[in-house]
Order: sequence, then structure tokens, then C-alpha cells
Amino acid sequence: MKYKESPEIKYPEKTVWLKNLIYLGGILIVCNTLATIFFNLTVMRYARFISSVLILVYYQFVLPKHNKLFFFAIAAFVLRDYFMISYEDQENTYLFFTCGFIAYTLLTIKQVRNLLRFRFEFPPLLAIGLFALISFFILYVLESLVQEYFLNVQTSYLFYAMGTSLICLIFVAIYYYYRLGNLRSLVFSFGVFSLMISDVNLCVAYYLGCTSLDIPVRVFYILGLVLIINYGVNTAMRKKEMNLKEEFF
Repeated sequence: MKYKESPEIKYPEKTVWLKNLIYLGGILIVCNTLATIFFNLTVMRYARFISSVLILVYYQFVLPKHNKLFFFAIAAFVLRDYFMISYEDQENTYLFFTCGFIAYTLLTIKQVRNLLRFRFEFPPLLAIGLFALISFFILYVLESLVQEYFLNVQTSYLFYAMGTSLICLIFVAIYYYYRLGNLRSLVFSFGVFSLMISDVNLCVAYYLGCTSLDIPVRVFYILGLVLIINYGVNTAMRKKEMNLKEEFF
């Protein structure tokens, strides 16, 4: 069966734009690292917020093709970074976790829709059980460590909501790579795991005072966004994946 090529193939210069995205990510990582080393917490938060805004602007106005769900997911990350600037305000704390929940849920929906094009193959039950058990145990332990710093129980609920949405996204990323095992699925998985590492380090760094984790928080966050966008707009990887449909559908 013959499939039509994606209309994104009409933009050969996108490879250059993707390289520039990588360069932009590298510059932002350096800037955030310098802000972490030489400036206070407020400047660090503004640097992160400005970085995510620049990545969103680059995605929306420079890259020639974009997806609405991707745009709203990245916009949710931008809003989350904005509310992080005044995170100590309880309302901003709620909005921080809410935006994180929205961002991870949208990415999960986007990837599930992508996987629906391929025949479902049930992974081993033991692997599913172990992954779920370990993931929620880590989430529970992490919440137990920082719970005393939460002002009320609503914060814990939102913490679990965002954490559960991230676990669902990780599960989808693992299944995506398990199902296809191609470069595009690997890029997506690395992007998701980078965001996970950033969020876990952010929680430990802020609530437990481990300031040595401030740099990894920002490095993995920017790396995660760049990889996720690369997955979304890289037409060369997308075309190769579309060619797998006859084999896996």
C-alpha cells in the first residue's frame, strides 16, 4: 500500500533551521548556567522563563510547520516558568503544577494519536507492572520528602496530578521506542526523560536545598524542550517513520 508523503517535505531548508535550534539551545544552556552561578534565584527564574519564551517563539515563527497540540504544550511550559518566578505565592504554586499537568497531558495525547497509526502490540505484563510500581513508588517517596514544605493538602494533590501525567508520558515514550525502535522514537524518549530529570531535580533542589542541582535542572529542561521540538518538526525522521507503516500497521 502506498502512502502519501507528509507535506512537511516541501521545506528542505528545515535542516538548517533545526541546526539553528540546537545552537539556540546550546546558547540558552550556557546563559542559564551563568545565571545560576553568578546571580540570585530571581534572575535564575527569569533566565529560565525567557529561555522557554525564545524556544516557543522560534518554534512558532521560524520553523515552517508546527502542530497545535505541540504549541499549546510548549506554551503551558512557558506559563509554568512564568508562575515559577513568584512560586512562593500559593496561587502561583497551584498554577505551576496545573500548567505542568496540562503540558505533559497534551504531549501524551499527541503521542498516543501518533501511535494509533500503528498496530498495537501489548508489551510484557511484567515490564508494565514493574514500571508502574517503581514510578509511583518514586513519586510517593519524593512527595513524602517535600510534603512538610507544602502549605496545604491541595498542593500535594496537584503535585501527584503533575507527577502522574509525567509518568503517563514516560510510559508512552517507552512504548513508542519499544514499538518502533527508530531514531525519532529515541529522540522523543530522550526529550521526555530530560524533562523528567529536570523536574525531579527541581523538586529536590528547591524543597531540600540541594543547590548543586540547580544547573542540571536548567540544562535538562532546555535539552528536553529542544529534543521534543526536534521530534515534532524533523521531516527526515518523520518520513522514515511513515515508511514503517507498511511493516508495523
